[in-house]
Amino acid sequence: MLSILAWLGVSDASELKDLLSDTPPSSSSPASDTPRPAGHAPDPPDPGEGSTDEPDPDDPDTGAGSTDEPAPEPSTPTPDPTEQAFKAISAGDCLAVYDTGRGGTRIDWSVDVPPSPVSCADDQALVRVSATDTVCPTSYGKSYWSYRSATTGNTTKLCLTRVYHVNYCMLGQQSGDTITLGMMTATACRREPVPVPFNQIMSITGVYRAPAGANANNCLRVAGDRTRYWAWLVDDGATLLCTTIYQGG
Repeated sequence: MLSILAWLGVSDASELKDLLSDTPPSSSSPASDTPRPAGHAPDPPDPGEGSTDEPDPDDPDTGAGSTDEPAPEPSTPTPDPTEQAFKAISAGDCLAVYDTGRGGTRIDWSVDVPPSPVSCADDQALVRVSATDTVCPTSYGKSYWSYRSATTGNTTKLCLTRVYHVNYCMLGQQSGDTITLGMMTATACRREPVPVPFNQIMSITGVYRAPAGANANNCLRVAGDRTRYWAWLVDDGATLLCTTIYQGG
């Protein structure tokens, strides 16, 4: 025992007790108080605290699928030139258009697309546009021309009234003494085959304001005129149209 005390540098047991009481505790300070060595990386943040790089599903600005690209503009359909030509025609216009007669009981217009209007006083004016895009009356000398666009699906309609000129020719269908006139037709004044069901070329001899009780006798051009006339009341009875079978070459 004495040798141990001598080795520790104390002379008795009481000095040994005092030596042990002066020794600092062996436990270390908390980690937060320990100085961090130079160059040590910072501790990672607690996953439960602070923001992360993951998008917030409840945030509209970071929602999945968001983009800064502008929405594509709707494409404009290619215009239908035929529809535009029909829409360019107005009530009061006159056109150099007629029924060729090749459609039989159905009208076969001489052109597919309305041409530019002509003066209603011009000899080329064969129809007058009375209205557009409405229900068109159909009677002697009245019909319509319509076009449905495959591009827009819209239908444009022209209501037409026939314009008659003296010395012009039309197509007729004769059965005995009765002649049915193709009221919207026009044809060259010369003897040539005509489309079925027509079998006559009729020459216009007069266009008059219709008197009361008008008939073929009102078509006589001179005293003693023995020409055979066929007469029609057109323009809702306001106009007397006189015709005869064409006899020219």
